[in-house]
Amino acid sequence: MGWAAPLNSTLTANSTEVVEARICEPGGSGQLFPLGGEWELNLNPRVKLILYFCGMVYSFLGVSIVADMFMAAIERLTSVQRCVQVGSSKRFRTYPVWNETVANLTLMALGSSAPEIMLSLNDIVKRTFVQGKLGASTIVGSAAFNLFVIIA
Repeated sequence: MGWAAPLNSTLTANSTEVVEARICEPGGSGQLFPLGGEWELNLNPRVKLILYFCGMVYSFLGVSIVADMFMAAIERLTSVQRCVQVGSSKRFRTYPVWNETVANLTLMALGSSAPEIMLSLNDIVKRTFVQGKLGASTIVGSAAFNLFVIIA
């Protein structure tokens, strides 16, 4: 099996080192950016900075709205209570169905793992299902962090 340089890469004159072109420079291409094609690559870097910053702020706003909706749903789930009759008397006592601490820690672990899993999946798809730079170590590292830091 032969060695092939990645797309949009250049070889230096005296070595076999592969240097990939940056996404924002002419000749560079990413999975999503540049959105506008060649005309965007030829824009002033300061204009690109402002456009990308506005897009990033818009994305963070969307994430914050989704996170607020998610937390409201979790609070609704963990606030469910069950009514249980005390012995043979006519008295009832309410107990929470979910332990709030366990539910929040579980969701914290899931939320902290999601970015690593998405990055790893993105890397796999981007490289046409060939092992990339991120690899499975990001997921293993995230799982170790969840087990030893968040749960403890």
